Amino acid sequence: MGRSFSLKEIDLVIFDMDGVMFDTEKLAEKIWFKILTSHNLEVKKEFLDAIKGRNILDSKKIFNSYYETDIDFIDLKNIRNKKLVEELRCNGVPLKKGIKECLEYLRKENKLLAVASSSDKKLILDNLKDTKLLTYFNYIVSGEDFEKSKPNPDIFLNVAKYFNIDVKRCVVIEDSKAGVEAALNANMNIIWIPDLVNFEIDDKVIKFSSLLDIIDL
Repeated sequence: MGRSFSLKEIDLVIFDMDGVMFDTEKLAEKIWFKILTSHNLEVKKEFLDAIKGRNILDSKKIFNSYYETDIDFIDLKNIRNKKLVEELRCNGVPLKKGIKECLEYLRKENKLLAVASSSDKKLILDNLKDTKLLTYFNYIVSGEDFEKSKPNPDIFLNVAKYFNIDVKRCVVIEDSKAGVEAALNANMNIIWIPDLVNFEIDDKVIKFSSLLDIIDL
């Protein structure tokens, strides 16, 4: 699905983190379920899907559009982050299929590698260190560094600017709708690997089943 391109055309590969590199979205949803129910709030899948790929400020706006409550979303998100970190540090960070093979292949092909995630910078770094993947990446950027989050393209454009590489020679690997739209808005090549949410995609987007498909590309 979507237009094809060769990795020979690509200099820079930009990875999202949750749902792409690490199988953490299911755990995050489980924690959100417990937090929302403990505050007597209905668990709305539409809300959980909508905040995927968004930074905390955008997520707060989305929360307020779904829930009429005096509860501050920032407080809930801080609780979620604390519980998520506890789980990951205690039980380890679950890897997505093919991540190590994909990174090793791209490094051998001399591609520049970056992480551009909406998660907190400390969480990104801790996850990469715990999984021993940190050394693969030349640049790491967090959504908390930007006023506007995905689907705004700023986070991806920042990575291209850092390396001084044309957007047409970049490819973004994403799982969320907001992330895919951000890559489209940045005019970059896009590989979509669905995780928990399926959605209609632009014909410019390549759909893969796992990171291993990138090696075949």
